[in-house]
Amino acid sequence: MTYRRPWLMILTGFLASGLGVSPRHAGATLRFGPLQISGNAQSQNLFRTPDASTWEYIQNRNTAHILLNYDWVEGGKWITKYDIPFIEKSSLTLLWRGVYDSIYDYTPGFLQKDDVHGKNYPFLNPQTGKLQFVNYFDYATKVGIPKASGSGNKLLTIPQLGLQSLGTDALNTLKFENELREFYTDLKFRGIPLSVRAGRQQIVWGETDDFRLLDRINSLNLTWHLGQEIPPPAFGWDEIRRPFWMIKFLYDLGNVWKFSQNFLEWYWNPGDWDPAKLTFLPRPWGLPFYDPLTNPVDGAFFGGPCAQSRFKETSGPRAGQPMCVRLLNGTRLFEQGNYSRNPMENSQVGVRYHGITPFGLEFTLNYFYQRFDGANDGTDSAPLRVLLADPLHPNRNRKITAEATKLFENGTFPAEAYFPYVHTVGFSANYSDEAYTQTVYRFETVFDNGVPFFDVSKVGVIDTPALPGVTKKNMWKGMLAFDRPTWIKWLNKKSTWFLTGQFFWHHLIDNPHCRAQENANLPPAERVRAGECLVGGLDLPSSVRGSTISFRDKIRGWESLFTLAAFSFYRGGSIAPVLGMAVDPVNQWTMEAFWSVDYVVRDDLIVNLAQRYFITPRGHSTPIFETWGLGSLGAGRSETGLRLTYQF
Repeated sequence: MTYRRPWLMILTGFLASGLGVSPRHAGATLRFGPLQISGNAQSQNLFRTPDASTWEYIQNRNTAHILLNYDWVEGGKWITKYDIPFIEKSSLTLLWRGVYDSIYDYTPGFLQKDDVHGKNYPFLNPQTGKLQFVNYFDYATKVGIPKASGSGNKLLTIPQLGLQSLGTDALNTLKFENELREFYTDLKFRGIPLSVRAGRQQIVWGETDDFRLLDRINSLNLTWHLGQEIPPPAFGWDEIRRPFWMIKFLYDLGNVWKFSQNFLEWYWNPGDWDPAKLTFLPRPWGLPFYDPLTNPVDGAFFGGPCAQSRFKETSGPRAGQPMCVRLLNGTRLFEQGNYSRNPMENSQVGVRYHGITPFGLEFTLNYFYQRFDGANDGTDSAPLRVLLADPLHPNRNRKITAEATKLFENGTFPAEAYFPYVHTVGFSANYSDEAYTQTVYRFETVFDNGVPFFDVSKVGVIDTPALPGVTKKNMWKGMLAFDRPTWIKWLNKKSTWFLTGQFFWHHLIDNPHCRAQENANLPPAERVRAGECLVGGLDLPSSVRGSTISFRDKIRGWESLFTLAAFSFYRGGSIAPVLGMAVDPVNQWTMEAFWSVDYVVRDDLIVNLAQRYFITPRGHSTPIFETWGLGSLGAGRSETGLRLTYQF
């Protein structure tokens, strides 16, 4: 049993009648008794338009889904013949997805030149003799990197900065996907109101449609298209959640006191958890900066203390130069923390209680204990934890420095990828007001205990430039929303427009509100005495950018975002336009606006045309650091998309 908002039930009906692209709704489903097979094939093409005169072909993603449903136990009998004790009903579900993106085969010559840091790289202009600041691309091609011989600099070329620089093996990995998305069995027991789903699956809780608060059980794969695989009906989060091997239990409590439809649901992920999957430039939809550890210009694995390493780069622009080759404790940035992927060290658990009050308020109470992944809801948390120095105690600090020197000599960068366990409690509710406003109201909130943030008062052994230590803080996050079908007869005489709006907020409790840039440039001992001072991870200094103009990524006490979207149906449901926007009023009113149209040519063929606009009032090259990603991650990435879907 799962609960659904009334509008979502209506939307699902439209999808089942031919508007959806999910293989679950294919009109040509093959049935062989209790066995059903369906699927689809899809081609999506994206053209990036960073300005009015530029078009860049950035995606030709061809996807196939195959879905198999097998009701293998009905009425307690397997294949209608053999009695199965204790089991009333059971089914098997398998969903496979294969992907090929040809953009990684012919590697077109596009290149995003403005990264998230903006013009923050020093360049002494030979014509004017004046120091100016340029972006990453201009620095790489005009200033360059130190030569292995130690004499002069080497200027980088576009092939060394573009997709070709990744190498054949990496490109082959990126262009293909062969994934078992779902493989689970559902069991309904006899005599007790208990159901179990076990296997590779997605578990979806909560009320939000965009930035996820309670929907955090499955992390995201943001390598395809970041978070742009929404909104429905064309897509949804299902395509970019990372499925895990889990066990989910649901116990139907029936009516309890005055509450109806009560159930208790809980899950256990026995060690099969990974953080959000992320990539970097030059990948078309990577994070808008080059790998902060291994990029050839200012990667942390090159230069500085890593020059002491006994290891040398074997290929690429930095070939022959000393480099670090690993993070501390065998961790991997954005991939693997200091734990093993087993039930003892990496289990995730959660529980929720669901009920409906006598006046129609549907609610859930939720609790999670799982590793924190800031990509779930946009939290600007710290992904790395550095080995801390102790500038207030010189004798102890000398021992720590000696330990760090040994690590550098051994090729180890003394910081680890960090995914700590966090306690989360949450509440969600929705209420349908049929009497007065004909509107469904939604609410969702969570309280996270122990979220990690960079703190410049925590001095690490890497201090030139500074990599801050980590402080854990508590956060309160929430969402208020409405959904309403509305007649707008001058737009559509036959069907309503469905309007939906959401308001999100993040509140960091006990935020010190310090001057991070000033504190970060204090001597280490004074920095410690100055006290807690939090900064985001998007603008840490590097060996090239330095510390004086870094630390601009502020951690605000309050962040907010609102979204508004509308869709309707024309010509008997064969045309479905969607319009929407997301606006960040706190950070210079950065915005994403979008529209898309689904055209159902026939029951098995759908065409979608869409455009997304990222609007940054300060322009593309002036950096905007904000938690939602509209200006920081999306700047310069407006696009047009054409998608064809064939259902079979």
